[in-house]
Amino acid sequence: MHQNSNKKVIYLKPKKKSFFLKIRFILILFFIGILIFVAHHFLHIKTYVVSKGTIDEGFFSDAVIIKNEKVVLSPTNGKLELLVDSGERVRVGTPVFRVTADARKKEIYLQEITEIEDKIKSLKDGEDTSSISLNLINKSIEDITQKLKDATDIGDSDKVKLLEDELTRLTKEKQEKIDSNEANINVLQEQLEQLKNMLNESDTVVYAPIAGIVSLNIDGFEDLLVADTLKELTYSQLQAVSDDSSNRDLSAIIKTNQAVIKIIDNFSWYLALKLEYQMEEGRSYYIKLLDDADGSEKIKAKLINISEDGSTGFFLVNTGLDSLLDSRKIKVFVVTGTYTGNIIPSTGLFFNEGREGVYIIEQGKKHFKPIEIIARNGNDIIIDGLKPGDKILLKK
Repeated sequence: MHQNSNKKVIYLKPKKKSFFLKIRFILILFFIGILIFVAHHFLHIKTYVVSKGTIDEGFFSDAVIIKNEKVVLSPTNGKLELLVDSGERVRVGTPVFRVTADARKKEIYLQEITEIEDKIKSLKDGEDTSSISLNLINKSIEDITQKLKDATDIGDSDKVKLLEDELTRLTKEKQEKIDSNEANINVLQEQLEQLKNMLNESDTVVYAPIAGIVSLNIDGFEDLLVADTLKELTYSQLQAVSDDSSNRDLSAIIKTNQAVIKIIDNFSWYLALKLEYQMEEGRSYYIKLLDDADGSEKIKAKLINISEDGSTGFFLVNTGLDSLLDSRKIKVFVVTGTYTGNIIPSTGLFFNEGREGVYIIEQGKKHFKPIEIIARNGNDIIIDGLKPGDKILLKK
C-alpha cells in the first residue's frame, strides 16, 4: 500500500535573479564612469572671461646708462680722508675729501698747537708762575697803600717817604710783569699761527667742482660714456660695457691723479639701446625699468638721436637717477604704443585651418570663432570679435 501516491510533486525553475543583478551593477558602473569622465573633463578645462584692459606694445632691450658725471682726482700723494658719504648731495665748492701728505708731521703739529693754546690760556687766566708773582705784587701794593694812608694820617713824614718809594718800586715791577706776560702771549700767538699755517700746508682739501650726488663707484667707463660725445658711440662699444654697481674700497693711502670720487647730475641722464622697431627721432616714449623692485616703474624719455645705421637710439631722461646711481646697464621695455580694448591672455589663442581665433564656450559647448588681433605683448592680447563677459577656452 503506497500512502504517498496521491501527493502532487512541484518542480521549481532555476532562479535568474543573480544574473539580472550583475547586469544592473555593470550598467551602474558604466554610467558612473561616464559621469566621472565628463566631470573630470569639465573640471579641468581652463577658461577665461573676456574683460576690458590696456596693454603696452613694444620691445625688450638691455640699455646702457650714460650720466653727466665728473670724476674728482687726488692732487697729491698722501693719506685720504673722505669728508662726504656715498649718495650725499653736494653743492659747488663743498669740501669732499682731504689728503695729508705727511701724517706724522700732522700729528706733531696738532700736539704742539694744543700745548701752545694751553699756555696762552694759562697766561690769560693767571695760572702760570709769572701770574702768581703778579698777584703777590698786587697784594703788596695793597698793603703798602694802606700803610701809606695810615702814615699820612698821623703826619709821619719820614715813613711816608719810605712807603712812597716802595710803592713806586712795586708799581714799576708790576708793569714790567704785565709787559712780560703780554709779550709772552704775543710770542705764543705768533708761534700758534705759524703752526696752523704749517698744518694747513700739510693738508690738501679738495672741493666739489660741480653740484650733484657723490658716488664712490669708479667703474672705468667714465671716459667712454660721456654725455657730450654720446653720438659718437658705436653699438659694439655699448655691448662691451659691463655693470658693476658695488662700491669699491678706497685705500687709505692714495697717489697723485688717482680717482677718488665722482659727482653725478641725477636730474639729466641718458639711455642708449638697440632699436628693434623704426622709431621717430625727437619723439618722447615711455620706458619701463625692469630691474626695479616690481618692474612697473615707467619713465618718460625723449629719443634725441639715432645712429647712422639706425641700430642704436639715445634717449634723454629728466627724472631722478637715485635708484640707478651706480648702475651702468639695465633691462628695459620700450613702449611703442598703448592700446585699450577687450583683452585675453595669449594662452586663449588657437589656430584652426590656418586662422587665428578662440574657442568660445556657450551653453556648455565650445565652438571656434576667428578674431582680429589689435595689439599684443608677451602675455596679453587686445582683440576684436569678442565682447566683455564672453567665456573662452584656455590652453592647458
